[in-house]
Amino acid sequence: MSGASEAMLLGLVVLVGTLMVAMIGSTYLLLRLREAETRLHEKEDQHQGILDRLQENEYRLRTIIESEPECVKLQAADGTVLEINPAGLRLLDAGRPEDIIGTKIYDVVAQEYKDIYRENMRRVFAGEAVVYEFKSITLKGRVCWMETHAVPLRDARGAVYALLGITRDITEHKWAEEQGRRHQTELARVARLSTMGEMATGLAHELNQPLSAIANFARGCIRRLRSGDVAPADLIEPLEEVCEQAERAGEIMRHVRDFVRKSEPRMTAVDINLVVRSVVKFTEHEARQNETVVTLHLAPQQPRVWADSIMVEQVVCNLVRNAMEAMAETRTLRREIIIRTVRNGGDFVEVEVIDTGPGIDGAVIDQIFDQFFTTKPEGVGMGLSISRSIVESHGGSIRAESRAGGGATFRFTLKAIPIRLNRDERRYSLHS
Repeated sequence: MSGASEAMLLGLVVLVGTLMVAMIGSTYLLLRLREAETRLHEKEDQHQGILDRLQENEYRLRTIIESEPECVKLQAADGTVLEINPAGLRLLDAGRPEDIIGTKIYDVVAQEYKDIYRENMRRVFAGEAVVYEFKSITLKGRVCWMETHAVPLRDARGAVYALLGITRDITEHKWAEEQGRRHQTELARVARLSTMGEMATGLAHELNQPLSAIANFARGCIRRLRSGDVAPADLIEPLEEVCEQAERAGEIMRHVRDFVRKSEPRMTAVDINLVVRSVVKFTEHEARQNETVVTLHLAPQQPRVWADSIMVEQVVCNLVRNAMEAMAETRTLRREIIIRTVRNGGDFVEVEVIDTGPGIDGAVIDQIFDQFFTTKPEGVGMGLSISRSIVESHGGSIRAESRAGGGATFRFTLKAIPIRLNRDERRYSLHS
């Protein structure tokens, strides 16, 4: 075989080998392509399945939200309403979603509650879950009270991107609370009127003393003036006494007027020791009639309490008069009432009224604060019930117990004002 033939044969072999390699590579690439297409189809199927599940979840969630009887809404950090369900539209008297979605929620918040609302939104976007009440004015001008439970919504990175709020109308609840407060206030006033009726004789006696003193000093001054033998300086002392007695009579009448006044509770910073001293002075004549000694153990520098002073005064007065009546009915030989004020921890001030009477029967001690329950033949069973209502409306509690050595102890607590507020004397007074 010649050299040319050998070269041709070798070239043919190389060509055939190259074609074989190319065919094998093409086959491999084709197989990989088909494998990639298969994986792509599988991923597309998986992706579609995920999308389908997400759509199902979204549809299910939207169905739940739209059928929810309470208002459900999403809000942006600036107060823009992003989403709201049909119940929310009805709550705000909106005819279409466009009336609310895209607008600021502050448009339907009463002016005096906008700052409160903004503060609660700030807390939610800071990561807190909050519950808050506010007054709302709907698109039709209807005023109502609402309560919102709000939580932060977070994205995949944990950043808060929206507020989810569930809001309900609590107007009827607020109205019922207000009616209850007014009813309690009216009951308390009726009880005070009843108390004043029972104390009328004592009050007449108390007023008779300063009025008689005024008349006597005035007549004495007139006699001395008519005699012509008096220096003006000699009349200063009796005339000062006239002024002092007149002020005493006026103070008694002002106290009676405040005690029976019909008004809304006035919450102020109250010195509980001053309230106790006022009650003791007010019931002084009744204590003398019942031969009762009233002893005070008042803790100095007590923090003030946030309360209506007249209502708290009524509680102390009820407890003092109950003690007097209990000791009088059983003809207790040693009749003493001890009133003590103590600091009960850091948050409360406690008042104790202790007597030396017969004590409380263990069978009825759990009922003595119930309405219309009484152990007195002529009692109506309202005094202690009203006292409990007043104390509880002030955030405190009241309880009673019999003493081992005889007598009863009534204790009630009131919330103390924090020291940092208690020092601000310009903001608080006993009677503002």
